Amino acid sequence: MTQLTPHFTLEEMLHSDTANAQHIDNTPDFEIVARLTQLALVMEKVRSMCGGFPVLISSGYRCPQLNSAVGGATNSAHLYGCANDFTIPDFGNVDEVCAFLVPHLKELWIDQLINESGGGARWVHLGLAVPPWRAPRYQYFTVG
Repeated sequence: MTQLTPHFTLEEMLHSDTANAQHIDNTPDFEIVARLTQLALVMEKVRSMCGGFPVLISSGYRCPQLNSAVGGATNSAHLYGCANDFTIPDFGNVDEVCAFLVPHLKELWIDQLINESGGGARWVHLGLAVPPWRAPRYQYFTVG
C-alpha cells in the first residue's frame, strides 16, 4: 500500500471495478499522483471536520479509457487526479455530508461539490480546480 496521507492510499484513489472488469490500465503518471496527494490532503480535512469517521472512496483518478467506460464527462476532474467520489456512512447520508460541507467550500478550496446519484447509488463528488488554468468556482449542485 502506498500511503498518500495518514488515512488515504494511492490504491484506493485508483481502484475501479470497471477498470478491473474491462482490464483497463488505470496507472497514473507522477503529475497525477502529486495531484492525488493534494486531493488526499483535502480529504483528510473533510474526514477531520466530519468527526474523524472513515471516508469511503468509490472513485478517484480515471484514465481517459476508464472515464469513457464509466460515462464520465469529457472534461472530468477525475481525469486529472483532482476529484473523488465518496460517502461517510458513520457521519450521515449524502445529503447530510453535502449540507455540512457547503459552508466550507472556500476554506477547502473546493471547485465543485456535487450531490450525485445513479444506478441506485448515491455519493458525494468533491473536485478541486484543475491546474493550472482554473481557479476554484466554489460550486454546489445536485445531479441525478
